[in-house]
Parts: sequence; C-alpha cells; structure tokens
Amino acid sequence: MKILNICLIVCVALISNAKCDHEKAKAVANECKEEVGATDDEVESFLKFEAAETMTAKCLGACVIKRFGLMNGDGKIDREKSIEILEVIANGNEEQHALGVEVLDACADIDVNEDHCEAAEEYRSCMHAKAKEIGFEMGRV
Repeated sequence: MKILNICLIVCVALISNAKCDHEKAKAVANECKEEVGATDDEVESFLKFEAAETMTAKCLGACVIKRFGLMNGDGKIDREKSIEILEVIANGNEEQHALGVEVLDACADIDVNEDHCEAAEEYRSCMHAKAKEIGFEMGRV
C-alpha cells in the first residue's frame, strides 16, 4: 500500500499521506481483507510494499487503492488524486516531488490487465521499480 502507496508512489503513497497515515491505511487494508478474503500475512505484506503473490493479495491492493481514490472505476490510476498525495508525501521537498512525478509519468499510463486486481499489482510493480531506479525515497512512504 503504501504506492500508492507516490503508494502506490501511488499504492506506496498511502502510508505517509497525512490524510491516510499508516493507521488509516492499515484500517482500510483490514476492511478490504474481509471484503476479498485476504489473510493477515497478506495485509502485512501489502503494508510493506511487497509483491502480491496470490490473487487475493492482488485484490487486497486493488481494494485499498480504490478506497483511497487512487484507482478509478476503469482500473486506471487517477493522476489528479495521485498528485495530491504526492504533494503531501514530498512535504515541500522539490526534488522528491519531481521524482514522484517522474514515477507517476512512467507508470500511470502503462497498459495493464483489465482485471483490477492484476492491474493494481502491475502498477505497484512498475512504480516500485521506477522509484528504485531514480531514487524516489520509498522509505518516505
């Protein structure tokens, strides 16, 4: 989660956002856990930005980012909402803001699976890899 999280990063972004701090993200993840039938381990993995290994874990990620408005009803990243979260994450750090925008630009429009669960994991994977490549501070989120 935390890409968004921008969270996820966008999934990755969820954890550091002042509007959706770690406790809020955890609470939403636990609500989604019940909805999708995820395990406690899958929730913990999600909150650590780890790759989703099961379809249930992927659906957990999709549920969380949808609840925070980061994924729209078409299974696409909501750029406007992502930028809002990025601004909170960057907290005035122009370099990190610019890197976050670069991550978003690289990943928001990728072709993803029509299945929203698969799409959420594809976004998470892209954003995590791009953030690592360019030095976006994942630990901030």
